[in-house]
Amino acid sequence: MKLISNSAIVTGGAQGIGLAIAARLMREGTSVLVFGRTESKVVAATERLTRESEGRARAVPCAGDVCRAEDVARALDVATAELGLPGILVNNAGTNSLSLLVDLPEEDFDRMFHVNVKGPFLFMKAYARALIAAKRTGVVVNVTSLFQGVVTEGLGHYAASKAGLWSLSRAAALELSRHGIRVNIVAPGATLTPMASGFIEDPTMGRELRAHTPLGKSHGTPDDVARVVAFLCAEESSWMTGDSLTVDGGNHLRGMPSYWDTLNPTR
Repeated sequence: MKLISNSAIVTGGAQGIGLAIAARLMREGTSVLVFGRTESKVVAATERLTRESEGRARAVPCAGDVCRAEDVARALDVATAELGLPGILVNNAGTNSLSLLVDLPEEDFDRMFHVNVKGPFLFMKAYARALIAAKRTGVVVNVTSLFQGVVTEGLGHYAASKAGLWSLSRAAALELSRHGIRVNIVAPGATLTPMASGFIEDPTMGRELRAHTPLGKSHGTPDDVARVVAFLCAEESSWMTGDSLTVDGGNHLRGMPSYWDTLNPTR
């Protein structure tokens, strides 16, 4: 597989799916700038990636917040100075929480949309402007979720944010195509990551997820997602833009169990 660039930015790259994506891109010969909020985690991730993969991994000094335009601009500056203007941007950073809508604090709703929608918007905007100014082409992959198209009790706010990112990604694909910039979507189902482990490792939820997944497992791995992301960053997908690839073992065919009822049986 031939990636379209030898440098990339991966947001939320310090753990879980983002770390797996960074490692996969580096194995394919691409240097990666890892962007995340917690400096210690970002530095540890880049050190691990440099040890285990070929190529270079860099951290944004003092880490950064995808919701802050100045942090996004700093990430692009660091990446360009140290790795060259990236031809790949993977918007993976995201957040999640479990709550019924009637109980959801307003600030939690705002945070969900700030991280899951505004963050990718700020990165896409700054990145596209840099590519256009340099007369360069590139690829954006936005990591959404199976929940961009399905809902379940307890995750309505999360599903709404991921549906918003799905729609934003398609609009960006349409607008940026004239500049040779492709934008595609990867929508993971249940994936064993630090953020999702509390859901997935619950015994009852594990049984429910397994029953709802045609391929017979309760969850996938971060590398299952990373391989698909790498494909969308490669020459092999050069005739694709505005597409969404679901990585969920077929879970979307049967729908999701109720996260709220399964994880809170006495409520």
